[in-house]
Amino acid sequence: MSKKVTTAPPKKNLKITLILFLAIVIGIFLFMLASVLIIQTRGALMPDLNKNRVILIAIITAISFACLLGAKVLMAKGVAAAKNSLNPLNDKLNEHRSALIKYLVICEMPVMLGIILFLLTGDFIFQVFAAVFIGFMLSMAPTKKRVTDQLQLDWQQQGELK
Repeated sequence: MSKKVTTAPPKKNLKITLILFLAIVIGIFLFMLASVLIIQTRGALMPDLNKNRVILIAIITAISFACLLGAKVLMAKGVAAAKNSLNPLNDKLNEHRSALIKYLVICEMPVMLGIILFLLTGDFIFQVFAAVFIGFMLSMAPTKKRVTDQLQLDWQQQGELK
């Protein structure tokens, strides 16, 4: 007895990736907004940490650069693997989604660290780190054009996405 595997058409597959991407980014953005509301209503949770402000900024900067470098390298490897594979378009899109999720997860680490440090100290500089990384995440939004360019799809595969 053989199993019948049903797969979504490539257009729907890309839409699923976009919805997943938006859910992650919107969730982070809502956490940022909630943290601002908490700070505005209750104040910093540990304001004494502001004595170590320079050290905290140095730490989050180092972690942010390391995460950004790692995320970009993993994304490039994942996209290259998808682009160079001889698999059908849906498999390429799944590989691209996997690389994108890894990129988002790694970029999410400095965002969460920034928001947590903001909650602890009340210093808005940490929200700036979070906002910058949300920008990096948004720059990788899985639009048809971006995915087509990244995977260097031929005209036939581009037609399947439309």
